[in-house]
Amino acid sequence: MNEDDCCPLLLSQRERGAAELDIRFAASKAEVADVLNRHDMPEDDFLAGSPERAKAVQTLPDESPPVT
Repeated sequence: MNEDDCCPLLLSQRERGAAELDIRFAASKAEVADVLNRHDMPEDDFLAGSPERAKAVQTLPDESPPVT
């Protein structure tokens, strides 16, 4: 039995990896919120699962800088 069989609401390893990569390259808190939404990942799960990444997200600006 794998983790997806016992806990269907949890993201698979592949989905978590994709979300982590998207968050790592996010340029703003708004982008991180969008990533969490796209991956159906509750913010509490992100905070609990990646406390170091969550701290790094707090240093990001609220919105992405305009592209020139």
